[in-house]
Amino acid sequence: MESNNFDQARKTLQPLLSADPQNAWYLDLATDIDLGQKKTSDAINRLKNARELRTNPVLQLNLANALLQGGQPGEAATILNRYTFTNKEDGNGWDLLAQAEGALGNRDQELAARAESMALVGQLEQAISLLSSASSQVKLGSLQQARYDARIDQLRDLQARFRPYQKM
Repeated sequence: MESNNFDQARKTLQPLLSADPQNAWYLDLATDIDLGQKKTSDAINRLKNARELRTNPVLQLNLANALLQGGQPGEAATILNRYTFTNKEDGNGWDLLAQAEGALGNRDQELAARAESMALVGQLEQAISLLSSASSQVKLGSLQQARYDARIDQLRDLQARFRPYQKM
C-alpha cells in the first residue's frame, strides 16, 4: 500500500480510535497501519497498553508481529510460545514463532515451529522431517530431544491412521 493510502486510512480511523481507544478491531487496524508505515514502536506501545491484551488472541499475535518487525524477537518468542500453547491450531502463531526463533538463532526451535505449521495443513511427512532435523540438532538424550522424538511418534501415528484414506 502506498504511503498516502496509509495516511488516508489513519485519518479515517483516528476519530473512531479516539471515540473507543480500547476497541480491538480499531487497535488491530491501527497496528496494521503503523507496521505498514514502519512505525513499529507506535504499534508496540499501543498494543502493550491495550486492556484486552491478555484475553484477545488477535492483539497478542499483533503484538508479537510488531515486536518481531521492531527487532525484538526474544520478547516476541515469549509471547508466541504462550500463544501457541493456548492456540495450537493457529498456523499464523506457529509461522511467527518460527520467524522469532530463527531470528534468535534457535534453529531447532525454528524447525519445530515450522513442523507444527506443516502438520496443521496435513503435510505430515514434511513435519516429521523438520522435527527429525530439530531432534538431531539438540544434545543427545536431552529432554528437548525426547520431546521432539515423542512428537515425531505422534505424527507417525496420525499418518498411519489417515493412510487408508489417502489416494495412492
